[in-house]
Amino acid sequence: MKFLLLATGGTIASVHSERGLTPGLSGEKLLQACPLLMGFDHDVEIVDVFSKDSSNMTPADWLTLADAIRQRTAVCTAAVILHGTDTLAWTASALSYLLHDVAIPVILTGSMHPAGDPNGDAADNIYAAFQFALQLALYKRRGVAVAFADALIHGPKALKIDSHRKKAFASVDYPLLGEMKDKTSHKVAWLTPQTPKLSPSRPWAGSPVFETNIALISLFPGMKAASLDAIVAASAPKAVVLEAYGLGGVPSAEDLLDENLLDPIARGAASIPFILRTQSSFGGTDPSHYEVGRKALDLGALSAEGMTREALMTKLMLLLPRFGKREELEVRLAENLCDEI
Repeated sequence: MKFLLLATGGTIASVHSERGLTPGLSGEKLLQACPLLMGFDHDVEIVDVFSKDSSNMTPADWLTLADAIRQRTAVCTAAVILHGTDTLAWTASALSYLLHDVAIPVILTGSMHPAGDPNGDAADNIYAAFQFALQLALYKRRGVAVAFADALIHGPKALKIDSHRKKAFASVDYPLLGEMKDKTSHKVAWLTPQTPKLSPSRPWAGSPVFETNIALISLFPGMKAASLDAIVAASAPKAVVLEAYGLGGVPSAEDLLDENLLDPIARGAASIPFILRTQSSFGGTDPSHYEVGRKALDLGALSAEGMTREALMTKLMLLLPRFGKREELEVRLAENLCDEI
């Protein structure tokens, strides 16, 4: 078997400098930093795609990664991407949409500590990523997943939940795809029966374009309706994502002193799609459950349902260039393309 290793920088590839951690290790150096793979009896093609902090990752970079994988699917059994953790979940969601028809599994991983740090997590995560990739390839399972802290997480369901600890990622309302389990002196990759449903449909056709003019606004008690109006007026977004309370509640005026955040939706929903999602990490969005959500739905707001922030936003970026009208977008957002909903 032949494996593809794409290095992009991130903490895992970082070295210490006077200005803080900065990417500096190549993919070859990172592979050498994982002695557990010394007995990995398969060819590995290493490609240094980027050397950047993942905070600087862009949608154009997602397309570059997707193209790099597509170009090698005929000769590679699986792909492993070494990536910074800060936007790893964003890249995992984007690639889940972009690589729907790729026949090989794609595993992203990174680390919370540089590969050169003692007692760090880089070597363990690299080892797990390759072991999971091998098992997925043997069982002919495809799709995009995140390997981190001994867990294999479905790509569009991955969420970074901790900025310091090694167990930094969680699977949002979705079973794990696999786990690393102890076996005498080493760990082995064990796959669960969970296999994501991947639809062949991709509404953005063969040449995807990302629309990034989207307003992402988190509500807070006492927020002024005028502030929401000002954001919409200033940037003229193609869509507005409101991170609302609970299952998707938007405050309305109970008396004259209260702010009515439904008014901006009423004023803008005819021309700009408004999408509601919960501020909670788990549990999903269902604005119809409470009156404070139903009022927003009645005004034309849409629901993010079970999508994470990253899965919703990257999906919107891909849909908006082709489906800008609310009615079209409602249908397309509800399509479950890679078990993101």
